[in-house]
Amino acid sequence: MTYADPLRRAARHWPLALALAIFLAFALPDLGLPGLHYDEALEAATPALLLLRGQPLTIINNGAIEIGGQRLPLMVQNHIGAIQIYAAMPFVALLGPTAEALRLMTVLVGAITLAAVYAFAAQVWGRWAAGTAALALAVFPSFIFWSRQGVFITNISPCMAALAFALGARWWRTRGAGPLFLAGLAAGLAIYAKVSALWLLNGAALWAALCWLAVRGRGFAISPRRVALACAGLGLGVLPVVAYNLITGFATFAVVEKSASTTYLGTSNQNLLTNLQTRLAQAADVIGSGQHLWYLGGQFPNPYALPALAVALGLVAARLWRERGLGWQRELLVPLLGLGCVAQSCFTISALWYTHFAIAVWLPALVLGAGAEALARVGAGRWRWAGPTAALLAVLAAAPQAASSWAYLGAVRSTGGLSFHSSAIADVSRFLAARPEPVVALDWGFSAPIEYLTGGQKRVEELYGFSPELPPDFTQQLASKLDTDTLYLTHSPGEEAFTRRQAFLDAVAAAGLRAEQVNRSVRKDGLALIEVWKLSR
Repeated sequence: MTYADPLRRAARHWPLALALAIFLAFALPDLGLPGLHYDEALEAATPALLLLRGQPLTIINNGAIEIGGQRLPLMVQNHIGAIQIYAAMPFVALLGPTAEALRLMTVLVGAITLAAVYAFAAQVWGRWAAGTAALALAVFPSFIFWSRQGVFITNISPCMAALAFALGARWWRTRGAGPLFLAGLAAGLAIYAKVSALWLLNGAALWAALCWLAVRGRGFAISPRRVALACAGLGLGVLPVVAYNLITGFATFAVVEKSASTTYLGTSNQNLLTNLQTRLAQAADVIGSGQHLWYLGGQFPNPYALPALAVALGLVAARLWRERGLGWQRELLVPLLGLGCVAQSCFTISALWYTHFAIAVWLPALVLGAGAEALARVGAGRWRWAGPTAALLAVLAAAPQAASSWAYLGAVRSTGGLSFHSSAIADVSRFLAARPEPVVALDWGFSAPIEYLTGGQKRVEELYGFSPELPPDFTQQLASKLDTDTLYLTHSPGEEAFTRRQAFLDAVAAAGLRAEQVNRSVRKDGLALIEVWKLSR
């Protein structure tokens, strides 16, 4: 072997390098936009900052372990692990408490996901599939903007899932112990990051069972030692979830049990057919990058996304027909995983949110890759233009996706983000950082981002009640908090999560006080969004 050999091998992966460059060209510009969302701060940024500074932090259900005198959270929600807190800490330590620091981590996670998808496709299908899948993912708006705000959708979970599949494919090819253990570990970490990764694990288990039944176990012999090795990796990955539930009295399971009928947000888990209709429509919208990205400042869906998938599936079917079903197991995997995610998502512990499909956001790219590989393989030896045609179709499928991504990037640059994703949160944080008064938030969306963006200077007390209607004791609680030495935060009319603004003004008037706006933070396009009030007699 010469020194040139590794370079030649690396050069063969130029499609991955190109795809990564395109992805970063969309993912990195104006990374502070849209504004820092409450969940981004609550589930990673603020805890990372407080841990770095040795300050106390709120830990859900006291589910923590203590190392060196520091209490470390195991989870940030009953179904979301604290792994993204620890992933964010080096970036926050180096770059300070900014949205950009947090999101550099999540963009890096997105890049790793893209590389894992490329590796998986290359091993399962071939180079045409790998290059096409990487390009498709690099320009996919849902993937790009969910990577920019990765904590919002816990993008470490799909990243670990994609790595698990890539390592699993590596094990299947080499039968090495290392890839098998690491595949189990990555799968476990995917579940730890967000429990919905079980959707993919369940789908993979169903696929393996179908394949085993089809051949009656021939070629599927796996030694007990190998099974134990994979389970050891999986167990190590999910160990924090197990520890959390042992400490908290199985809090994760309790939430699932409480949601068996209706969730705390009012979604019925008994109307499974209705939920399925909703989920199918949402999955189609995520594939087309449509209305679920409204908060960027507009809707610029790709009308060709679903037809492109249909063409790809048709090419795969043509390959199977020509090859008399050879390799059907390979072609069944991704569609089965996707349909499995849709079916399992009909049960929820919260609501039927588009973001739940982030765990499967990389699957459509694999379908396109499989279609390109099918065209190239079917035409090989019969039609010399098969390869170039596959490449042309890959570019044609990617072009409208890239145009949609460019439009979304332009929209978020213009507006700064809408509603609770607005850049106005950075403006109000700068204002409050210079004020000595304590702060009370009378709506959702303020406390965690402000605490992070002010470097931990401002801890915001929340008083609003997590329900659509006014809590019965809200006025009484608010009356005890009315003080001329305190600042109060509300959203502008029509922008509230919980309509408490008018109740606040009524309570102020009833107390014989006067409320004066001392600051209004606006979006980049000039719309007033956040109000700061001070009381006087």
